[in-house]
Amino acid sequence: MDEEAVMKFVETYLKKKGFKQAELAFQDEAQHNSNANSLDIHSDPDLSPLLLSLSQSEDTPSRYQEEYGKLRSWTYNSLDLYKHELLRVLYPVFVHCYMDLVAKGHIQDARAFFMNFREDHEMLHSRDLQKLEGVLSPSHLEEMEFAHTLRKSKVNIKICEYSNELLMQYLRKTKSTTMLGIVNEHINFLVSAGQPNSISDDAEAVMLIGGSQDIANEINKKEIHWGVSK
Repeated sequence: MDEEAVMKFVETYLKKKGFKQAELAFQDEAQHNSNANSLDIHSDPDLSPLLLSLSQSEDTPSRYQEEYGKLRSWTYNSLDLYKHELLRVLYPVFVHCYMDLVAKGHIQDARAFFMNFREDHEMLHSRDLQKLEGVLSPSHLEEMEFAHTLRKSKVNIKICEYSNELLMQYLRKTKSTTMLGIVNEHINFLVSAGQPNSISDDAEAVMLIGGSQDIANEINKKEIHWGVSK
């Protein structure tokens, strides 16, 4: 693969995943390199692993099951000090994994994913899970108000700087590109300095934003705790 093809591949991937800031940064770097020395795509120690991971990162149904399962295990095994913040991420990711699979027509895989991990979220989200379970075709994502709102919205999650760093490091180190794409597209982290917020602050820690704001507000009233039970 020549240099031009590689550059186009990476740019297309970043655009597909919605990594707008990364895409702009990549374009700036590419422009800089074109004005200076040519980028050596074969010897660059950072670029080679990146290209390999990108080339292997097709969002196949099995990747959702595998990457979410590993993220779940890592989160539950995290240090107690940070665990309650990291747990907040699991439910939104679970929801969008399921809806992504449905959107791509992998209905049986979506159902298997849902059944494998729904128990984690039953205590706090049983009502929403019943609605989500009824999303059985790509058209339902547009026709059902509940699913459409979640699909088009982002979630604000309060998290401390170190918890955010731990999560990002994990996703990059494990090359969890599918989970990273979902987090980037559907979660907006409100990062604060210092120690994690206390567990008692969880009621204000996660809020749905965007989409139809009236519906988002209604969902927020009904479902405040977007983390899993502790």
